[in-house]
Amino acid sequence: MPVLRPSYPRNLGLKKNLPAFSLGLLATSLQIFLLREFNAYFYGNELTFGIVLASWLLWSGLGSLAAGKMRSLPGPTVLFFSIILVFPFALTAVRLSRLLFGLLPGELAGLLPVILMSIGICALVGFPLGALFVVNVHHRGGDIKRVYTWESLGAAAAGPAVSVGLLLFASSWVAATALSALVVVLIFCSSERRPSLIWTAALFIVLAGFGLADLPVQRLHWQPFRLIASRDSLHGRLQIVKTREQISLYSNHSPVFSYPDIASAEESVHFAMLQSPAARRVLLIGGSAGQSLDELLKYPNVQVDAVELDPEIIRMSNRFLGDAKRDILASGRVRILAQDGRAFLEGSRDEYEVIILNLPEPATAQINRFYTREFFDLARRHLRSGGFFSFSIASSENVIGPELRKILASLYFTLKSVFPEVRVVPGGRNIFLASSNRLTIDPSELGRRIDAFGLSTRHLEIRSLESRLHPLRIEYLQNALGSGPRRINTDLNPISFFLQASLWSAHFQGPESAIIRTVAEVPPGWLLGCPLLLFTVFLVLLRLKKREVSFSLVPLAVMGLTTIVAEIVLLLWFQSLYGYLYGRVALLLSTFMLGLFLGASLKIRPEKTTLGSLAAVQTAFLALLAAFRIVLPTHPPEFLAYLLLLLFGFLGGRLFIVSNLIFLRTRADYGRGYGLDLIGSFAGALLTSSLLIPLAGQAHVLESVLVLNAICLLFLLARPKPARWS
Repeated sequence: MPVLRPSYPRNLGLKKNLPAFSLGLLATSLQIFLLREFNAYFYGNELTFGIVLASWLLWSGLGSLAAGKMRSLPGPTVLFFSIILVFPFALTAVRLSRLLFGLLPGELAGLLPVILMSIGICALVGFPLGALFVVNVHHRGGDIKRVYTWESLGAAAAGPAVSVGLLLFASSWVAATALSALVVVLIFCSSERRPSLIWTAALFIVLAGFGLADLPVQRLHWQPFRLIASRDSLHGRLQIVKTREQISLYSNHSPVFSYPDIASAEESVHFAMLQSPAARRVLLIGGSAGQSLDELLKYPNVQVDAVELDPEIIRMSNRFLGDAKRDILASGRVRILAQDGRAFLEGSRDEYEVIILNLPEPATAQINRFYTREFFDLARRHLRSGGFFSFSIASSENVIGPELRKILASLYFTLKSVFPEVRVVPGGRNIFLASSNRLTIDPSELGRRIDAFGLSTRHLEIRSLESRLHPLRIEYLQNALGSGPRRINTDLNPISFFLQASLWSAHFQGPESAIIRTVAEVPPGWLLGCPLLLFTVFLVLLRLKKREVSFSLVPLAVMGLTTIVAEIVLLLWFQSLYGYLYGRVALLLSTFMLGLFLGASLKIRPEKTTLGSLAAVQTAFLALLAAFRIVLPTHPPEFLAYLLLLLFGFLGGRLFIVSNLIFLRTRADYGRGYGLDLIGSFAGALLTSSLLIPLAGQAHVLESVLVLNAICLLFLLARPKPARWS
């Protein structure tokens, strides 16, 4: 069989590298904007992210594989302009998807709509992006190394570019318009045959219309309710909706607060504060823009530190909630801190008599960090002797079903593992109270304390307290908690996040709900062990066939899975240690992409690249995974996370180039390796953050990936030994 070798053009000018750079910039930027749009209009937890990201990677991989087999390929300019033209309509379809599925404004969608929308949208955008990589390689005369290197550099630039775009324009759609227009200019300037000016001008007109349509399309989504303001902050999309006399703030389509909503504010504050009505130092994490601060300031001696992650929430509250709310936020007894609540406690030495956690349920890995044993212990260490800690969770007034029992029991036993005294108030929201001191939920005693301090409450009167805290209701709730599984929620094993997702899915009648419930009952060892066993059998069969291409391509798929799993584990680990800071997360992702660029750009002689070289990179992956597993339970300096991502990216880029150079000696299929890399990433993205990490824990997932890479290394070392395989 003749050996096909790629040719390497001598002209290495910047102009010829711009298409590859533009592909990395465009693909990564569009991926970020698409994830933000799904986050804003669907249930934006990691399960949704995993589905969308997996769909994107799958279609991109299929596009690359398909293009590699085509005899005739379109020009890169046509593909670039087509993708940029289609993407605005894709984002519009996501935003107006509630009309397609018959949902009300603000109503949560099930997993089936997420799956259908992600598959359809990603097919329109991801497939041509995957094909575009192959087209770029063909136009560079087969120089896959140079194309991959410059694409990685463009991807590394995407994170900072998106962050700057959001800072400048405060709108995802306008930022997407600006970045797309930039790519149009880059492609126009770098094309050997300049595209038609009419075609280019028409594309700019479409992009301008897309940017201007942002707010009108949002208002169309919320009809018949009235959307009065919207802003994309670095942390999500904030929208203020007015219905009659009530104003509601939504963050990523989930309600943050409604104003006025006295009942919710009273129960979130007073059950905790009545344990120590004379308390002076109080920490409120979340909820400061609602009426919780109003209720706290009814206690005459109290000084409040109010921690709110997104400062834009405070700004919008000041603007739309009136003078009374502005006076509360500006009170000398209130200190507003725009910071991640957990990061604040990590860096603070302050102690409090009461800490109130006023955040949503642990439906995302980001929020789940505030319901783990590690956070409860952190809160305990910031309480003065005999201080009180409190949070509330949505529940049921009368009947607690099996899915709800699991999540409530997990939180209860996690809290009990830190605090000796834990009581739970029954109701539509369960109020969890914890302390090293005695707790009371006796209605008569609580009513006496309300009268003694002259507190004005509308919904916590003696009659309502006696009804809510009836001994039979307390006994029923306590029995439900005690009979639930004792699964402790930790940073490295965020089980409550998955149980909350299971509870969410139970609201919908569909196969996805049954699948999640079934998977939740599978022992973690089976979830991790069965895929490893199947992979081993698959490699044994490949070894028996002695197909040379298998030994160069299998490590590519393993690398794709390994890098995305390591990336997800590392980001969740970083988040739990240092807090959720969007700018840092973007920098982390860019650091990984920079590593890809460095690994791919390292000088290499194609004729001396062997399967032994591939085994050496595979060995380095094993060593790096082992090092990461060792530091996982520790609290190292922050820079180590960046270093690990840089090294994972470096090895990933290096392995991609070595593997492809070996494979391309046998056939000029430029899409095969790139496609397998993305298919491996697809498998990792689909399973890791949404299922494996919550159920098995980060440490066990990382150990399984380490074993996977060890099996792959043994496969390489067990290759046949003829000279042509050396």
